[in-house]
Amino acid sequence: MRIIYLADIHGGFDRLNDLLNETVADVYIIAGDLIDIPFYSMDASIRYHELQSYFHGVRRQRSKEDMFIEDFVDELLEKPDVSDDVQDLGTEYQEYTARARRVMQQKYKVLASIASTKKRSRVFFLPGNYDMDLRFTALSEHDLHLHWYELNDLKICGYGGAAVWTPGIPERYVIHYQTNAKYHDKYSEMYLFFSAVKPDIIVTHQPAYGIHDQTTSDGPIGSLALRSYCEVNQVMMCLTGHIHQRWGVDLVENTLYLNPSNFGEVTLTSGNVAEGGFYYSINVEHERVTGIVFRKFGNGRIYDVADYYIENGKLSEII
Repeated sequence: MRIIYLADIHGGFDRLNDLLNETVADVYIIAGDLIDIPFYSMDASIRYHELQSYFHGVRRQRSKEDMFIEDFVDELLEKPDVSDDVQDLGTEYQEYTARARRVMQQKYKVLASIASTKKRSRVFFLPGNYDMDLRFTALSEHDLHLHWYELNDLKICGYGGAAVWTPGIPERYVIHYQTNAKYHDKYSEMYLFFSAVKPDIIVTHQPAYGIHDQTTSDGPIGSLALRSYCEVNQVMMCLTGHIHQRWGVDLVENTLYLNPSNFGEVTLTSGNVAEGGFYYSINVEHERVTGIVFRKFGNGRIYDVADYYIENGKLSEII
């Protein structure tokens, strides 16, 4: 069985379509941050971000952080003492939120159409922190979040979202990442789901703690619950993303952890553009990973970057 795994496409629908046309695999997994902005224009996205940031501050001032911003605005506008200016801003925010939902739904229809071209392959999508809950979109039949499937006697399942607030995306519609911070907490939604399914392959957006999760400003931000589960259970592979600059393949306690970096273009805080195009081609035979190739797709061509294989219990890399 051949698996092609990529993550963080950030609206790179044309590149994804080209990759699917140029490759052959039994399973395609597209994980996390499927869209970039919930609008068709950057001006609309910037305005929505401005309104969201304003009400984010008002919500904090009123100690209402436990409410979604959209619910907070709805409640705020019902108060009789709200000024006309705040009323106007709140109404504008409500209109933008409804518009964002429609546009996001339309973008997922485009992705569903792209996936439909692979008639002989299974195509799965996992939502990231930029995405809606896919249950309510055209991608519902491809959704990996809190779902599992059995392929060639291997169970594959996923858990989407990330423990981060993503400005510019409506809080009301995103995946609400329900996993606690305690290392041995076996009562988080993620841990309980994996314990019930007992998967061979796990797909998550946020990486496991200490593996492909280092950021330059915040240090390790990976999931403790995910790391804990993989350490005490037999997991063949854990496929993640989210932290673009910490790509790689690692073998830890007999579990392969893979982060391919971003597939779609991403504008960095420095103003530079990370062009992306990276993905993994994974071969699995007789319930064992027999080879991994790290590749880059660009300008209509596929470039091999590195090969990975396991020999005598150790991971080897050939550039």
